[in-house]
Amino acid sequence: MPRAPEPVPWHALPAVLALVALAYANSFAGIPQYDDWNVIVDSPAVASLAAWRESMPGIRPLLKLSYALNNSAGGLAGFHALNLLLHGLNVAMVLALLGRLLPGAPAAALAGALLFGLHPVNTEAVTMLSGRSVSMMSLFFLASVLAGLRGRTAVSLLAFVAAVATRETALALPAALALTLFWQERRDDPLLAPGRALGRALAATRWHWLVALLALGAVLALPRYRELLAFSFGIRTPLANLLSQGGGVLWLLGQLLRPWALDADPVLPVFAAWDARWLVVALTWCLLLAAALAGLRARRWAGFALCWLVLVLAPGHSLVPRLDLVNERQLYLAAVPLYGLAGLGWCRLRARAPRPAMLLGCVLLAALVGLTWQRNTVYHSETAFWSEVVAKSALHGRAWNNLGYALEHEAGGDPRAALQAYERAIA
Repeated sequence: MPRAPEPVPWHALPAVLALVALAYANSFAGIPQYDDWNVIVDSPAVASLAAWRESMPGIRPLLKLSYALNNSAGGLAGFHALNLLLHGLNVAMVLALLGRLLPGAPAAALAGALLFGLHPVNTEAVTMLSGRSVSMMSLFFLASVLAGLRGRTAVSLLAFVAAVATRETALALPAALALTLFWQERRDDPLLAPGRALGRALAATRWHWLVALLALGAVLALPRYRELLAFSFGIRTPLANLLSQGGGVLWLLGQLLRPWALDADPVLPVFAAWDARWLVVALTWCLLLAAALAGLRARRWAGFALCWLVLVLAPGHSLVPRLDLVNERQLYLAAVPLYGLAGLGWCRLRARAPRPAMLLGCVLLAALVGLTWQRNTVYHSETAFWSEVVAKSALHGRAWNNLGYALEHEAGGDPRAALQAYERAIA
């Protein structure tokens, strides 16, 4: 008989949310950046509720509805308030999910939720206005997984539909839910054969797979999606795309360990021919996938975390090419179990050396709050945003061009500096 889920430390949630609110208090000074112009500021479909209704049926209807509601209310403050609210709700969802899945480790679940809430890599999904596509989808995604774990299939399916209507990459949900159910089955009954546990998980998610097929059909029925896919598949070959995006994901994982070196628009290598770099990328992924499957079979959380990462990222990092290989907001949902893994490591340290572990935890939290606060300032002006990008990628022509435009057109801009930036872009 399955054991009762471990208690979730809900009593600590207000303190967690207070820290998150502190870290993001200066996000309200952010202005539209990068993708925000195309999908919000200059998009007639989200200018008002009437415009949204006229644009339907269309892609990402729930996401666009939220933009239209914000535009109808007026002001950037509403955009930022809703983005921060979504992030806070996701912190609670992450706490609930980790609290349920990590056996006997409520402190690890709490630490994982704190890391998720405060890591500056998530500022792109919170402070950038259009980052809402990821945070809003993640809310419905996590709600669907939690409902599925509790056997509430109808609620889970409704949340799944809402997730796909927010962002199409939510089509990975049936696989992620099956993985999570498999983990729970194996955790609750260590003697259960992996094959039987997998069969139960797939049977429990049969309706989700059906909805995924119907949703995929609906997506492909929309002309705009077909146009985007036709363009995407012309960017690079499947093999070149798999290796290029595989290298990009490895770079993204490195960003989790370097929160002081984030880059909103990185220049990453694209596969053109086999060399030592791409052999290392291919070998690394073979080893990671083998370790993930072995760890999952042995009921190790690291194996679950790696499998979740691969499955959640699969729709956008496998066969469908992207102009920009990766961006930081793609880690928002994919890295959730990795935060739990870090929480487990901290709990083991606390068991051996309580005082050093508590000191390390306090220092780390203070550092993350400060780094997130600092990262939010990058979104306060276009000059600040693109200056930050060229500081990390000095040979990024597009970034230099955008910096020149910002310097030329922002109030109090410097025409001479703008000209220098344009010259760097041309060079």
